[in-house]
This record gives sequence, C-alpha cells and structure tokens, in this order.
Amino acid sequence: MKNILEKKNRVIIITVICIAFLSTLIGVSMLLENMLDIREKTKVNDTIYEKHVAMISGEPTEEFWLSIYNSAREEGKKQGIYIENFGERLVKEYTTEELVEMAIAARVDGIILKADGGDDLAEEIRKAAKEKIPVMTILTDVPNSERISFVSGSDYATGEMYGNLIIEEVQKKREQEERQIRVTVLVDSDSENATPNLIYSGIHEKIASLGEKIKLSAKIIDNSGKFESEETVRDLILDQEPPDIIVCLSAVDTISTYQSIIDYNRVGQISIIGYYSSEDTLEGIQKGIIQSSVLINAQDLGETAADGMSEYLEEEYISEYLTVTPTLIEKSNVENYMKKDE
Repeated sequence: MKNILEKKNRVIIITVICIAFLSTLIGVSMLLENMLDIREKTKVNDTIYEKHVAMISGEPTEEFWLSIYNSAREEGKKQGIYIENFGERLVKEYTTEELVEMAIAARVDGIILKADGGDDLAEEIRKAAKEKIPVMTILTDVPNSERISFVSGSDYATGEMYGNLIIEEVQKKREQEERQIRVTVLVDSDSENATPNLIYSGIHEKIASLGEKIKLSAKIIDNSGKFESEETVRDLILDQEPPDIIVCLSAVDTISTYQSIIDYNRVGQISIIGYYSSEDTLEGIQKGIIQSSVLINAQDLGETAADGMSEYLEEEYISEYLTVTPTLIEKSNVENYMKKDE
C-alpha cells in the first residue's frame, strides 16, 4: 500500500513538473515572438509604426509641400504608417531621382512622390516596383510609369473654376475700358507634367464664350525656384504690352506676382488670380490686390495620399486616380482662412 502511494505521489510530482516546464516554455516562446514582432516595427516618439513610407519632393521645405506632408504624416500615424519627409534634413541637395534611389536602398514600404519632370523618374519608379515598393505620385504625375496611383485636384474642374474667375474679371475691366483684355496664364516648365495642360484646356474651353473680348496666352515659367519665378514675372509686367490679368497655377508664382505688382507699382493695373492659401496670398486678397485664389486643400491631398497608400499596402489595389475637389478663396471668406492660419 505504501509503495502504491509513493508511486502515485511520484507521478503527481512529475506531472506538475512537466506542466510547469511546458508553461515556462510557452511563456518564453510568446515573449520571444513578441520581441521579434517589435523589432520588425519602427518606434518614433513612443509611437510604434508597422510601415515606413517616404514622401519625396524636389523642394522638401516649400510651404505647400510641408502642409501636404504634415497632413499625410498625421493621417499615416492613425494607420500605423510612419511617413517621412525624405531628404528634408540632408545637408547636401539631391535630385528627385537620387532621393528615390536612396529610398529604395533604405527598403521603405512605399513612396509618395511629387515628380519634377526628371528624365529618369519613370526608370526609378520601375526599379522601385521591381523591389515591391509601390510608388504613388502626387500633384505632378509620371503617367508612363509603373506608379500605382496619382493624387491631385480635379484638374479640369480646376481649369473651369479659373475660367469663371477670368470671365468675371474681364467683364469688370471692359466696363472701365472697352478693348481686348490680355490674360496670361503662368504654366510650369515641367514638360512631363500633364496637369497644367488639363487646367489650361479647362480655362480655354470655359472662356470661349468671350470670343474676341479676350486675348489668352500661356507663359512658360521656370519651376526651379522662387528667384526664377520672380524674374519671369518681372519681365512680364515690365513688357510694353503687359497682361491685364495674370493667372497663377502655383503658390510660388502667386507670391512672386503679388510682390512684383507691389514692387513695380502696378497695383490696380494688373489683376491677379492666384493659387493656394499662403500668408502673402491671403494678405493680397484682403487688400484687394489678388482678386481670388483657387485652393486645392493641402490637408485633403495629404490625407488622401496617406489613406490611398495604406489601402494599397493592405489590399494591393487602389484606383489609378485619386482627386480632391478645389475650393475658392475670395474677399468674402478670406478672414476664415486667416483665422485658420492663426
């Protein structure tokens, strides 16, 4: 009887030891798995991200771009995606192609790219696709490439909005002086970007009803920086037959035109139809120097890009075009936008 009890106790002890060992083994296994899972994630400012996406622009510190980036970053945070303004903190300046090359080498999970018309961008996008890194273009496109989607304003609708504004301004000027009104549209020199052409087409079709009352022309403007923009605008307004209305399709050109009109004492002579909601642009609308400004909301662009990239990383599918509806800033509502900036 005693031997039987001893055997039972021994079996119980062995069983308890085995259960304890297995529990310890499972616990250690789960801990190691959790540690490995954490190592696969990026931790920034106490937030853990599962994906890393590079946003790339030739002008990473330009105001409009920073607004888009900040919005995309916040939206990405909600989706567990760390979105980086790639190249912003580099001391040396690199081309957009070089930045894309560096992002590929860094093994990012995705790239959101503002194209600058470089000849090799399509090839860089192809390289990224080969490495299973999806590339989304924003604002300016690389249509003949392997990019997954293009995010922009509704270009034709934007052109129609500009067209309506031009019609209003032409009618005002013809009340003062009945002659053919000269209108110049400042078009980006980026020959690879179809967006200005679509906007210009929308403008041209909308103002067709004015017939001979208007003389519409496009001025190719260097997109490489603020100085080049100011130089082109200066030459334009100092011409023997300067335009009566200047239409700007970029934030930089709007600011350059606004400052040049003031510097060369052309206030009241040349009307400005601008783009975006920079501080200078809002000030110009408030003072009546800029008649109005078309706004493709930077926040909407950033959120749309981040959501689209998140969708693709999860589903491996996304619509080829993602559009944001343009809005209009004029004297009647400019105070609202100034309050938002404050």
